[in-house]
Amino acid sequence: MRKPGLIPLMVSIFTVDLGTSMTAVALPLLLIRDYGTTLAAGLTLAIRLLPSMAAGPIVGRLLARRDPRHVALLSSLLSALFAALIPVCGALWQIQILTLGIGLTVMLAGPARLVLRPAVVSEGDERRGNGLLMAAQRVSTLSGPPLVGVIIAIGWPLWVAFLLEAATSLVAAVMMLRVPPLPPAAGEESGPTGAKDRKALRTAYVTSTRALLRVVSADAFIRGATLTSFSYLLAVTLGRMMLVVMGARHYSDISGFYGWMLAAMGVGGLCGSLLIGRFKRSSTGTLYVAVMLIEAVGWLSLPWLPNFPAAMAAMVTIGIMESAGYVLYYAEVQIRIPRTVMGYYYAALIPVGDACMFLGSAFGAWLAGTSVPAAAMIVASVMGIPMLLTARWYFAPPGDISEMYRCATARSSQREGKSMRHEGKLDHLHDDRLDT
Repeated sequence: MRKPGLIPLMVSIFTVDLGTSMTAVALPLLLIRDYGTTLAAGLTLAIRLLPSMAAGPIVGRLLARRDPRHVALLSSLLSALFAALIPVCGALWQIQILTLGIGLTVMLAGPARLVLRPAVVSEGDERRGNGLLMAAQRVSTLSGPPLVGVIIAIGWPLWVAFLLEAATSLVAAVMMLRVPPLPPAAGEESGPTGAKDRKALRTAYVTSTRALLRVVSADAFIRGATLTSFSYLLAVTLGRMMLVVMGARHYSDISGFYGWMLAAMGVGGLCGSLLIGRFKRSSTGTLYVAVMLIEAVGWLSLPWLPNFPAAMAAMVTIGIMESAGYVLYYAEVQIRIPRTVMGYYYAALIPVGDACMFLGSAFGAWLAGTSVPAAAMIVASVMGIPMLLTARWYFAPPGDISEMYRCATARSSQREGKSMRHEGKLDHLHDDRLDT
């Protein structure tokens, strides 16, 4: 049964991703136009990933101790402010600072909206509910680039795209008010404050890392999906760089080949996110392995396809498989990982995924420039071989993550209590010496 907050969360995801997808197209165009170098565009876009890579794990502590709805709302408001200021920048460093700020808001908003899924998707309806949320995301990423094209075609200035992103961020923030509140996880309401909170950041890093390790050690499906998600993100990023090279070499007569490929992938993604919910009686493990392997074959086939329509069809298929895999993954995370751990898990997972995407962006164009067929084989291998090696894990029953985490947390609390008592004794001794 659908919970009341599902539609508001769908609208929030749609609007925030719509603005992000518009900026992903408008910002490079703005930089190339004003500064005449693709290096500046690449550096500025890469800066957006730095907050998540450097500080992402601390978000888990924040989401466990606060209502994720408030975190998502605040990040949307800040994102609206940063996007609205980009058109008035007069120097590249100013744009880079604002881009860094947007990256900070993305670091907060992404995990927060993921953690909110159990608040709006009922137990037993995880696959269908996550499919609808994924469909909202795919529609937005499919709509953003054409909107920028329309803005350019009708002669409007490029800064209109950034104002539209600010507007969509405001809508996303308002929608958060209609999502049911998700209280702090049990046992996380209180924590060290004042002088004793000086180790909070280090503790957040350690806790997120430990949560990730405990989750993957307790549940075979999550272990396989987590490990292969890193290789998958690397492969997809390499594949997209390969599409850029293919457009310049093999389809130079097709104007906007890369955009057409991404659009076809988006159409397939929308279809996949809506269709996967209908396979309620099929084994999640079987579906997960199948969609990943089919997607790997799709990437492998691209250099050998005879014409542009065949390439479009392949990208639609790739999009279907990609979205179906994500829906299955998010559904199993919701089923298998308790609220107490989920924020820490995503906070540790996303920075590593961003690092894999950074590597794919850095080396993908060079790899495809050397040989497009070789690049396709590497993409398929990086995506498919880890899936084959971990295939048996996706048929394992859910592990007892909650119990493992509870026991581990109890041991950690005991150690922390002993450490705090020891520090208290040292402070007391220090005070006695001062009095003397």
